[in-house]
Amino acid sequence: MPFLTGELELALATPGCSICRIVRQHEERWIFHTLWEYTGDPGVRAKFDASYGLCHPHAYLMFQVVEGHQLGGSGVARMYETVVPKYREKLAELLRPKNMLKRWLRAKPQALTELKVKGCMLCRVRRDTARGAVFFLLQALQEDPETWHELVRKSDGFCNPHLLLILKDEQACGNPAFWQFLVDDHLQRLEELERQLYGFQRKQSYDVDEEISAEEARSWQEAIWRFTGMDFNCDHPVFANGLSQRSPRFRPSTWGRSGSPWHAGTPRRMPWSYRSRQRSSAPARLSTAA
Repeated sequence: MPFLTGELELALATPGCSICRIVRQHEERWIFHTLWEYTGDPGVRAKFDASYGLCHPHAYLMFQVVEGHQLGGSGVARMYETVVPKYREKLAELLRPKNMLKRWLRAKPQALTELKVKGCMLCRVRRDTARGAVFFLLQALQEDPETWHELVRKSDGFCNPHLLLILKDEQACGNPAFWQFLVDDHLQRLEELERQLYGFQRKQSYDVDEEISAEEARSWQEAIWRFTGMDFNCDHPVFANGLSQRSPRFRPSTWGRSGSPWHAGTPRRMPWSYRSRQRSSAPARLSTAA
C-alpha cells in the first residue's frame, strides 16, 4: 500500500479529517482500477461473488465513480454477472423439499442469513487504508516530530473515530509522547469547537448585536464530521474546499409588518433563544418571590 509522505502532507493541508480523505481517495482508486483492469481477475471475482457484490454505501460509490469517469456500465455488469446466478441459486434453496419439516424450519433462518451481503471487499480496503495511513502518520511523527507536529497543528486534526484508531495503534501505545501530543491537540480542538458552537447559538438571539464569524457559522458542520467522520457524498462545500456559506441572520427588521416572526412570507423562527428567554425571565421570578 504505497502511502507517500507527500500524500499525507496534502491530506493534512485539506479541510476536515485527513484520514477520512485518504480513505475516500483510495476507495475511489480501488473502484476505478478494479473496473478498468481487474474485472476478469479470478481472485477478485471470487471475493466479489462471495460477498454478493458491495455493501450499500460502496455500491453507490461505484455508481458515482462510473458516472464521474464515464467508464460505462460494462465493468460493473461483468462483475455482477456471476453474482446474480449465485444469489439466485442460494435463494432457490429455500424452496427445495426437505426430508423433515422441522429440520427445514430450523435451517431456514440460517439460509436467510447467508443471503445477506457481508464481507464487502471495499470495506476491507477501507479498514486497511485507514490502518496504513495511521501507521505511516505515526512513523512520520517519530522520524521528524518537529515538522509533523507542526503539520498536524495547522491541520483540522482528526475525527473522533480515527483518533481512537490512532491511539490504539501499537506505535502510539508504546510511545507516551504520541499520546500526550495527540490527546492534548484534540482536547484543544474540542474546546475551541465548544466555544464556537456556543457563540453561534448566542449570536442567533435577537438581542445580541454581534456578527457571526465564519468559524462559528461552520461549527455545526465540524461537530457532525468530528464525531462521525466525513461523508463525501454530502453535497456541501465544507467537504469540497472547507468554505461554507454564512448562515442567514434573522433580525427583527426582517419580520413581517405586524412585528411577528410568524407573519406570512418571513422565516419561521422564534425571535429569541431559549437561553435569552431564561435570562429575561429570571428577574421576574425573583421579584415575584420577593
